[in-house]
Amino acid sequence: MIEGKLKKTVKAFTDIVESIEALEILEREGISKLKAKLRLFDGSILWVREVWVQEIMEVYSYYWLRPDETVIIGWDNAPHHESAITFPHHKHIGERIEDSHERTMADVLNFIKLFLE
Repeated sequence: MIEGKLKKTVKAFTDIVESIEALEILEREGISKLKAKLRLFDGSILWVREVWVQEIMEVYSYYWLRPDETVIIGWDNAPHHESAITFPHHKHIGERIEDSHERTMADVLNFIKLFLE
């Protein structure tokens, strides 16, 4: 299930994703976990982490890094920034925490694609 979703999403963004390095895919008893590294055309990297329970994504984090592995933007739903209007969804831009409406890998890849155009 989760590997298929990864491949389907990446296929929709072949114009910016050069390769996938799946680091961990675990599926058992209604729980799926994914940790992957996507290498983008400009040399940047998107680290992906998702946890699905009964086919509902419960936990996610997506961190977009420069080639030197410094963070450009990180998106996640860890419940530690209650000031975000979109709590628990938020993004890290430098030292700032901002509201986030990007909540899936496709949302984040679309954001990155538009940003790089």
